[in-house]
Amino acid sequence: MNGEMYWERVGHAGAERGLPVAVGGSVAPHRLLEAHRHGSFPYPRHGRRPEPPAGTGRYARQVAGGLVFAFPPDEAAGGPEVTWWSPPRRPVLPVASRQFAGSLRQGRGCPARWIVTCDHAFPRIVEGCRDQAGCDWITVPLHASQLALHRAGWAHSIEVWEGERLIAGLFGTGMGRVFSVDAAFGQDPGAVRVAFADLSRRLDSQAELIDVQVDRGYADYLELDSISRDRYVEAVHAVDLPTLIRDGVLAVQPVGSAH
Repeated sequence: MNGEMYWERVGHAGAERGLPVAVGGSVAPHRLLEAHRHGSFPYPRHGRRPEPPAGTGRYARQVAGGLVFAFPPDEAAGGPEVTWWSPPRRPVLPVASRQFAGSLRQGRGCPARWIVTCDHAFPRIVEGCRDQAGCDWITVPLHASQLALHRAGWAHSIEVWEGERLIAGLFGTGMGRVFSVDAAFGQDPGAVRVAFADLSRRLDSQAELIDVQVDRGYADYLELDSISRDRYVEAVHAVDLPTLIRDGVLAVQPVGSAH
């Protein structure tokens, strides 16, 4: 990419009006990590509506007015221009939240059970979020960067299995005292809830917050708190290392609408 992405130059005036804080730039792995350090993430505002071609920009007027910062475009990436978001308030779950009590009932004696794993099928989870949850903002370059972050120990996935069938999961990036969930999918709301409950269990004593970034569909299954951007960034900067996450396999009794 020609040029650097100087997050120190990015302001938040536009975010107070429901706008992205920046457009353009690259989603290379180190760029994603730097965005996380500044409390930002790539995401489209308008869901599945097509983005304008790169270079024209839906936010050209706001860029000209100084509300949205413009990074140099990544000419090698192609595709739609990236929009970077940093909401004034972040929807979060405290790690070890009491709302998950009962979601991970042990299923050793239950003939039908779900198996929950961590990092056993990271590529399949990213693909499942893109294909089953309609996360078409997961572009080819972003997909490749997530795989690189996973290999480097920054990005992780939670998988919920029914036999050999993958029925739910989530993935995201852990930094400092925060695990930021990029996306989740599931064929059963209860299975999605189990994925979040298991993530919370694995992060206990390792992190403080699970961030869901924006109020997506699966947030309806969760009781979210809201914290300020400053509080969020403070937790991210608490430790400038990947958030540790416990491995292992857990068998749970199925819960949710389908069981």
